[in-house]
Amino acid sequence: MYKSLTFFLLMSMLFVSCSKRSEIITNLNQLKEKRICVLTGSAGDIAAKSTFPNAKFFDMVALADAALAIKTGKADAFIYDKSVLLQIVEKNSDLIILNERVAQLEVAVALNKNNSQLLSQINNALSKLKDKGILDELRKKWVDSRYVTTPTLQAKNNNGTNGILKLGTYAVLEPFSFHSNSEFTGLDIELSFLIGKLLDKKIEIYDMNFEGLIPALHSGKIDFALANFNVTEERKKLISFSTPYIGNDISVLVKK
Repeated sequence: MYKSLTFFLLMSMLFVSCSKRSEIITNLNQLKEKRICVLTGSAGDIAAKSTFPNAKFFDMVALADAALAIKTGKADAFIYDKSVLLQIVEKNSDLIILNERVAQLEVAVALNKNNSQLLSQINNALSKLKDKGILDELRKKWVDSRYVTTPTLQAKNNNGTNGILKLGTYAVLEPFSFHSNSEFTGLDIELSFLIGKLLDKKIEIYDMNFEGLIPALHSGKIDFALANFNVTEERKKLISFSTPYIGNDISVLVKK
């Protein structure tokens, strides 16, 4: 009798455990106490911890690590920018993005608070690019297309005669900033060259960890940063932002 009872209890525990692991997540309500990956310091990190305070969070430093954690069952979800998650889904057919968004944010150029002159120049350049429809074209090309083959970087003319602008980026954020054929490419890279062309300045690219971008702006190592920088109130205390050049959803990546 005792052996039968023990066997029954063990089987019940195994069934519950397997049920938890195999639960298919289809809505945000299911994430309240789940295991969630975030990129430390990102807008997704801030939105996730605010929306799901009782969840267990895994702070990651790489997109690939977060995706792998979901694929192997070590985490239940990854909360980050939808435009970046779309590229992960294109390469991983067993992952999917939930329809509900966690938050909606804007993406802008980041600058040192004391560099008001450059801020004005970049805002003027963005205004011209918007009026010509070029910002919409960049979004369609790099984000909405959900490309399989990396698009060609059109704005490669980087021969400004009015000085140099030092761009800081984090080149692992496809489709915004990444490497293809050993060259920098992506929406943010193309946008930087377009800005440089309008200002007649040569763009020098500095690739660094995302958490190093704001200190680099403060120290003057870089003049501006383009790295899918979501505008948040916390960041506004530290740096200046240009007018936004694209809108973005903070979304949830889960296993199918």
